[in-house]
Amino acid sequence: MISRRDVVTDSAIAVVAEQGVRGLTHRAVDALAELPVGSTSNVYRTRDALITGIMERIGELNSQQLERMPDLIRTSGKTSQEIAVDFCMNWLTTDRNRFYTMVMLSLDPALPSEAVEAKEKNIHGIQDFVMRFAEVDADLARRINSSMLGMMVTELIAGTADRDHVATYMAEFLTWKNGTPYTP
Repeated sequence: MISRRDVVTDSAIAVVAEQGVRGLTHRAVDALAELPVGSTSNVYRTRDALITGIMERIGELNSQQLERMPDLIRTSGKTSQEIAVDFCMNWLTTDRNRFYTMVMLSLDPALPSEAVEAKEKNIHGIQDFVMRFAEVDADLARRINSSMLGMMVTELIAGTADRDHVATYMAEFLTWKNGTPYTP
């Protein structure tokens, strides 16, 4: 069963995705979650606490998703490249609200210090996963993460979420990483 905190935080993620950071209010979250007025402020007393809760929840959901990837590779019959494309497409479609909100809040210069810590923890968690998954050092993991994030933000901005484009980018990127020529 999902906790009230998760209901509030997941609704807050949707509010940011639908209304932007400026639209994030306790009342907007209550309305979207169909909770009585004041419910969100009972969980998160201030807007800064709500934003921090959002960043922590995004990190938690991202970690859960990343932890499942090795099992998917073992059990799905798909290659790691196909799983990586699926992962990117999931963030651009099914989990678009989470990805959009993560990007929007990460770019906010007024992010509360606790939310900055949650954001950095999430980024480090993703980079650590890339280090283990791709068997690369920290610097290359950071560059891989930056490259993938850049491609995904480009898709998000364009509103395309085109699987063929993501798959082609992934193939070209992995060809570059592995030092072999790319042939479509």
